[in-house]
Amino acid sequence: MSTEGQVVLPLRSVATVPVSTTGIVPTDAATVIHEHLAPILGPWTAYTRVRLTRLAEPGLRRPLVAQIDVQLSAGHRVRAQTAAATMTELVTVLAMRTIEQLRVYPRALAACLRGHVVTDLLPSPPELLPPERRRLARRKICRPAPMTVAEAIVVLNAMDYRLHLFREKFSRQDSIVVRSGLGRYRVIQSRPNPIGLEVTSPPMALAAAERRSVTEATGRLDLTGAPFDIFTDHATGRLHALYARYDGHYGLLGAEAATRSARRSW
Repeated sequence: MSTEGQVVLPLRSVATVPVSTTGIVPTDAATVIHEHLAPILGPWTAYTRVRLTRLAEPGLRRPLVAQIDVQLSAGHRVRAQTAAATMTELVTVLAMRTIEQLRVYPRALAACLRGHVVTDLLPSPPELLPPERRRLARRKICRPAPMTVAEAIVVLNAMDYRLHLFREKFSRQDSIVVRSGLGRYRVIQSRPNPIGLEVTSPPMALAAAERRSVTEATGRLDLTGAPFDIFTDHATGRLHALYARYDGHYGLLGAEAATRSARRSW
């Protein structure tokens, strides 16, 4: 067993796969991950890294969490993550997720897998701890990057996110895009504005975010156990999302409050 470390294993003569571990994991975990993932990667893979964590929170049914981050030589970046109860389950699902994420870039996959068909696997929602044990473990308030809805969907899928916060390029609205089913999406805004939702974009619905406080959003997730709650923050008027983390707690993602000068520039 190991508690923390990094093992670098050869993938090809020009590349390595760093596998970093946190928590108590099997001593052969890095070797097992390498053996499952190395045969997947094709010539477009510039750099790959894997993070393996055993969560310390007691009571989690899926305490093992793995994330693979692949940098492609064409400048693209792809990520996949999953949680599981055992190493066998973890590496199997992570390999399938990696194939699924890379199949839009055929040369990023090994030649034998370029025609391989994998059923779409949506990111598995984290399990939550009992409400009385949950806390807000991470708060990230940022300036959303401007992009079109189509570009936001590309980021959502490539990075294996459950939701993606951005500033819609044409309407200049804080926006969050989520999946509403296979190949379907939903865009949530504080003041829904259809400008910028291109006719050529994938099927999607536009919805309004209700106004509430972080405390109220926390109460809703405590009650429903939903994977996230998207809302307009009472205090700032900006779009926020409270979401479940793999450690069973909550994370908060939101758009930073606008300054007076920024408001004049909109």
